Amino acid sequence: MARHAKSDSKVSRRSFLGGAAAGVTGGALSGWSSASAQAPATAQEMRGTQQMRTDVVVVGGGIGGLTAALRAQQAGAKVIVLEKAYEPGGTTAHSEGTVWTANSYEEIRNDAPAGDPVVQKTVFDTLPEVYKYYESIDAPLGASRGGMTRMRSIPPVAWTQFMVKTFQRGGGTLLVETPMLRLLVNREYETIGVLAEGPKGYVRILSKAVVLATGGWAGNAQLVTQNITRHFGSLHQRNASFGGRKPLLTGDGLLSATEIGAAVSEGGFDGFYGHMMPARPTKPLQNPLTNYSLYHGPWSVAVNLFGRRFADETQGRIAGRKLGRGAGEQLICQETARQPEATAAYIWDEAVNVAHACADCGLGDVDKFPAFRDVGASVATANTLRELADQMEKWGRGIPADEVMRTLTEYNTAAKNGKAWALPIPKAIAAQAAPLEKPPFYAVLGQSGITATHGGLRVNALGQVLSRTGRPIAGLYASGVDIGNFNNYVYLGNLCLGATFGYITGVNAAKQPAPRGGWDIGPLISA
Repeated sequence: MARHAKSDSKVSRRSFLGGAAAGVTGGALSGWSSASAQAPATAQEMRGTQQMRTDVVVVGGGIGGLTAALRAQQAGAKVIVLEKAYEPGGTTAHSEGTVWTANSYEEIRNDAPAGDPVVQKTVFDTLPEVYKYYESIDAPLGASRGGMTRMRSIPPVAWTQFMVKTFQRGGGTLLVETPMLRLLVNREYETIGVLAEGPKGYVRILSKAVVLATGGWAGNAQLVTQNITRHFGSLHQRNASFGGRKPLLTGDGLLSATEIGAAVSEGGFDGFYGHMMPARPTKPLQNPLTNYSLYHGPWSVAVNLFGRRFADETQGRIAGRKLGRGAGEQLICQETARQPEATAAYIWDEAVNVAHACADCGLGDVDKFPAFRDVGASVATANTLRELADQMEKWGRGIPADEVMRTLTEYNTAAKNGKAWALPIPKAIAAQAAPLEKPPFYAVLGQSGITATHGGLRVNALGQVLSRTGRPIAGLYASGVDIGNFNNYVYLGNLCLGATFGYITGVNAAKQPAPRGGWDIGPLISA
């Protein structure tokens, strides 16, 4: 665990840069090569290349991209949105739709002190304006709930449809199944557009500004392996790639920007947001994703395939830090990702089942035990812990019943005495460390689901992508989780990051002047 804890600001950043360069140079990532990053288009590309010109190109059609696109359009710009998938919405359309962050900036800094304070302050200060903006355009927006002062909900699919229709009615162009291949810059290193590939061939779009909102790199096997876990193949893609689709979140924005000299964030690369999902289901999972996502990990006992606890279920690797609102299930999900096969069993009793396992996660109450069972995942229930452990051993995953019992006995003894904090692997938050005593008892086998990565591009408060010298790259902006280090291990929200920086970058991109250095493509800056 210590190895990961120390890697956030230096090792992960270095490994990302090295990994990006290696992957690009070696052709390991589909559609990329060191020569293609900024060299003029090849003859083959040019033969079938459609030429377009606009004011602003937005790359990505989730909350960050659609908000930016509509804001830019309403500021007077002509806008083209490129969407890699066959329909817009991105991970936003698969989310529970809660646009939130912490109640105070002090709470944000307390919970994620290694995060980027500029990005964090910008999100906190701007989010109320974003809510008012959505209300002003009659976008579907729910009331705040749960005592959170900065929390509103959107119906994900209906909200996406509204934003797309409003954008198109205003004259905007949406190109689906059209991934960006690379950014274009001139000899003054100003961003002047993108090269993309649509269903009918290459598309070269010249523009005064580009907003990157491609959703991060959760689906990039090489980068996830280098920075987060070597068990990439065992992770659920709990995002726009959900359901076995071709990976969509492969770092298109991040890699294209670093190739033209962009700086990456100083931290966040070894963290992600996600939740545990059914391990090796025999039936396909259906939307909404929250129906198959566990949220009660902190109240459970989590054991790996050896039957042992491996992390604090309440705080992961930051046990002992006082968090403003509790860390949530995503920390034990991150630690599970580093376990064999990114797999762990959650064990809980009826008291936890009633209070937390069926809790409202934004889309209504869903009992997660039958949800796992009905898709063929490994589950167990029994009136004694011994019977439960025996059933778990029969899952065929190698979980030894005797080791499970040793783990549970040790945990229950400490919890009954109020000393779970003193376990070899502590469980620090006493309110989530009750003994498992009330039958029936439950267990499910889960695998980590990765929604979005935490590391990304370095930006300023205007959403401008910064170069490695710390200066803004003219004409280049970022939104959503293409921005790095808002979240740093502890989760502070993702939809809020897209909503706020979409709101900010849309207007700023619309104001971007024409490039002083002209429209001729310049040389490659950096691989």
